[in-house]
Amino acid sequence: MPTAREVKNRIRSVKNIGQITRALEAVSASKVRRAQARALASRAFAEKAWEILLNVQSTATKGASLHPLLTERETVNNIMIVLITSDRGLAGSYNTNIIRVAQRFAARMNKPVKWVTIGRKGRDTLIRQGANVVAEFSDLPANPTTADIAPSTRLAIDEFLSGGVDDVYIAYTDFVNMLTQRPVVLGWLPLIPHTIDDQVAAEYVKDVPAVSQTDSVYEYEPSPEAILQEIVPRFTELQLYQAVLESQASEHAARMVAMRNASDNAMQLADDLTLVYNKARQAAITSEILDIVGGARALDEALEAAAQEILDAADAKKSAPKANGKKAQVSAAAPEKSDNLRKIEGIGPKIEKALNAAGIHTYAQLAAASEEQLRAALEAAGMRFAPSLPTWAEQAAFAAQGDWDGLAQLQDRLVAGRK
Repeated sequence: MPTAREVKNRIRSVKNIGQITRALEAVSASKVRRAQARALASRAFAEKAWEILLNVQSTATKGASLHPLLTERETVNNIMIVLITSDRGLAGSYNTNIIRVAQRFAARMNKPVKWVTIGRKGRDTLIRQGANVVAEFSDLPANPTTADIAPSTRLAIDEFLSGGVDDVYIAYTDFVNMLTQRPVVLGWLPLIPHTIDDQVAAEYVKDVPAVSQTDSVYEYEPSPEAILQEIVPRFTELQLYQAVLESQASEHAARMVAMRNASDNAMQLADDLTLVYNKARQAAITSEILDIVGGARALDEALEAAAQEILDAADAKKSAPKANGKKAQVSAAAPEKSDNLRKIEGIGPKIEKALNAAGIHTYAQLAAASEEQLRAALEAAGMRFAPSLPTWAEQAAFAAQGDWDGLAQLQDRLVAGRK
């Protein structure tokens, strides 16, 4: 069991961690509101822009592509995945979930993959696993603009137009609400609805708005080619920008929930450790009390033993005959060894001293003494009559015979030393 000091130090560290997690929760709560507002404000525009682009291409070209970014490759040999994660941790399973989905999608596609990472967590994980990371972008501002993501957009477009890759996907976390964030894969380039043959891989792909059918005839000025040439790059950039906004809102929401759970766990752990601390403290106090009681008892026994030695020495000196210039002879009536008369119920140190002064030193002498002799010995010492005196001879008889069990049974039947 840990000591009280160790438990107290751990309680202090847990409470300090709880303060940090509560501060991070407050910061994420303030950031998630702004990130959520930006994501929701542009979501409808991004989805509608995608639908308009597909309708323009469908109605204006009658199925033929007028822009390279809208042209689907007959054979897909290489793919690129733009993985969007956070730069910092402490966001629960946010980064782990999107990285796992992206890797499973890449494995099911069974094609060579070039990775472009936005965020340090995804970059570090892929590099540790030996993935082909061709570019990484990090340290995006809290309020990103299209200029901040322009380099990654340009890289993906150049790779696609040059034939380095035949499909480009965006792996990001779609913001649903404060408690739910869904990792998805969005088909990015070419800007058309992607069809995945593998059913398992298709489950990760986000659904896109369908092309609405209309009989209306549109006229384009100056031409459909010019319109597509102008809006396709912008719509391409818009899809990545929307994915970044969704990811940032999901990151702050996930971090807020994770820090709230961590704060609750810290409070619960502090309460549990407080109980452990109280138990350890009580155990320490009990141990100290036992040590004090044991020391006091040992001191009492030592004092009693010393007092008995002094009394025995004084009695031996009083009972020794005068030598008259010769060597004193020990009285034949004096006992060779005194018994501990205090084992008799009702006899304490003072009474034992009075009995020894009257010549009663052993259990046998006490058992043979009459009540009148015992009273005379007490009165000679200036003591009053002891209530348990009538039982001393009977108790001493058991002690003289060495029948300690019988003595104990007799003493158990006595009440205040009397029958």
